[in-house]
Amino acid sequence: MKTIFKVGFLMLVGLVWVSLGSGAGVRLELAHGIASGDVTTSSALIWARGAEVSGSTLLVEYSTDENFSDARRAEPVALKPESDFTGKALLTGLAPATRYYYRVRQVLGAEQSRPVTGTFVTAPPADAPAEVRFVWSADLGGQGMCRRPEYFIFNHMAEAQPDFLLFLGDTYYPDERCPSPPNVPGSDFIANTLEEYRAKQKYQFADKPYQKARAVTSLYVIWDDHEVINNFSGTTVDPKRLAIGRQVLFEYFPITVNPQDPNRLYRSFRWGQHVEVFILDTRQYRSDNKLPDGPEKTMLGKEQLAWLKESLQRSDATWKFIASTVKLSFPSDCPAACDSWANGESATGFERELTEISDFILTNKIKNVVWLTGDEHIIDVIQYDPNRDRVIDYYEFTAGPLSALTSYLGAPDATLNPTRIFASNQHWNFGQITVLGSGRLTVEYIDTAGERVFRREFRPS
Repeated sequence: MKTIFKVGFLMLVGLVWVSLGSGAGVRLELAHGIASGDVTTSSALIWARGAEVSGSTLLVEYSTDENFSDARRAEPVALKPESDFTGKALLTGLAPATRYYYRVRQVLGAEQSRPVTGTFVTAPPADAPAEVRFVWSADLGGQGMCRRPEYFIFNHMAEAQPDFLLFLGDTYYPDERCPSPPNVPGSDFIANTLEEYRAKQKYQFADKPYQKARAVTSLYVIWDDHEVINNFSGTTVDPKRLAIGRQVLFEYFPITVNPQDPNRLYRSFRWGQHVEVFILDTRQYRSDNKLPDGPEKTMLGKEQLAWLKESLQRSDATWKFIASTVKLSFPSDCPAACDSWANGESATGFERELTEISDFILTNKIKNVVWLTGDEHIIDVIQYDPNRDRVIDYYEFTAGPLSALTSYLGAPDATLNPTRIFASNQHWNFGQITVLGSGRLTVEYIDTAGERVFRREFRPS
């Protein structure tokens, strides 16, 4: 679904000075960029953060014409201090498989900022054999490797013109410092309060290449551990810190709030005949990492696990992508407490539940499953044959980091009988998947210099 458009047109950033009754000058601006997200065949969420001006609103116009000749206007969104002056406008009644342009202004009475403009494409219908291209990655600004002076890798992501970006957590590191120098000043502290978590995210969102990428594609975002604190378990972490991390995630990303469960983050999205993405929340419901693995230990919780099984069994998409922020077969922080699925030589981990999911996939003959993972700061391409019948049952593609310390290349845990096709810890990177109208899949990895590190084609079974 590649569409050529004018990137320069999309980055109109302006500001207006507004004189309040006190005579003080206040600058209306959208300094942290814009974003679209959780796009479907007929809807999208538009996000922005305005200047800290009480009584102001977010005005969103959208059109299928980059000149906005047929512009429609969303309902204005009030910008309030209790949401850190962020706002999300819901666009509905959209046409499937269509490129939309949108422009956002902050408005106060008769005054308004100049617009910031972006674009996204809606998902094709479930029966359309459409080509879909998307990117995914994780781990932005970890281990003190923050804006030096920019997250340049996002320029290459924008140039790739993906249909969407799947951001698999560690979108920022509030539990770590970004010392200056060498980083741009503004994040050399560890966050503990709501305002400090917000300040850390604002530091990220001020990055210009990051803004550029968010303006030219839509997002699907899920958290991993650092959105709260390193390697956290939602059932044991300080509830106040968990609530802060979750609040800032919803404030700063265009994530749909589930009306039946406002804290729920797991969800799925369909993109045509060939692509369905199931986004897991591997943090909020997980048991304590330190507990020994067994029947009562869970990473997903009973409801999410049942949802995943039912969703996989019901899906008729050619490729079923399971987005898990943590890896399948690479033990993490073991033997004391495995943070990922595998347990290696440890008694911890979440391998029993992973094996249950694997057995379900095999028993129900669910074909063409790909796990998309991050967290470990390596590139990893693995095929699995858990029943050892010499038939590949599913794959795992790991991407990241976008900007963080790379990890070591440990041997995969042997439980699910993995075969490593490619691995590297030499690159900051993002992964790119293209599914053609024929159903053939290509996975590529792009590094921070814009160079292709790896490419491989896969045919559906």
